[in-house]
Amino acid sequence: MNAIWKKSFTDFAGPGCEYPSETVRLGESEAKAILAELTTQLWQAPVWTGSGRQLGYRTTAWSTALFVDQQIVGFYHGSYLWIASAHRACGLSIPLILAAAGHRGGRCMPPDVVFQGYTAASLAAHRAAHCHAVLTALAEGQPVPAEVIAELHGAEQLPMENQPIKD
Repeated sequence: MNAIWKKSFTDFAGPGCEYPSETVRLGESEAKAILAELTTQLWQAPVWTGSGRQLGYRTTAWSTALFVDQQIVGFYHGSYLWIASAHRACGLSIPLILAAAGHRGGRCMPPDVVFQGYTAASLAAHRAAHCHAVLTALAEGQPVPAEVIAELHGAEQLPMENQPIKD
């Protein structure tokens, strides 16, 4: 995961996380165009992601996609996160975000993107993904910076016994 748990939420998600807006929502026609482009790509072997060891996420260049029965049902392409309507509300966004961030060096934004916009729902999914990465790291005894834990304490009201682990 490229030490996602060592990054603040803003470093993980980028400066656009401070200004959510519904104007950046990816429409179905835009998603369809991106899907058409992604189906022509050569995808790497599936990657394992998350503590549940979920399989089916594949990467190419700066894109990550979720495949079900050889079909893309979700992607993180450039700054666009999308999951097919039939697969929404199934808990797929967090592992898709984490797989993409792991592929991108621990951040959601690809290297050539300076600012990435978020809808309120996408921002919530990214916060949940970051929180999951930090809590998993704490549970595994990984070194989590105090400022990252303090950030979570403010957002999630974590129990005080989850103290930072020194490097």
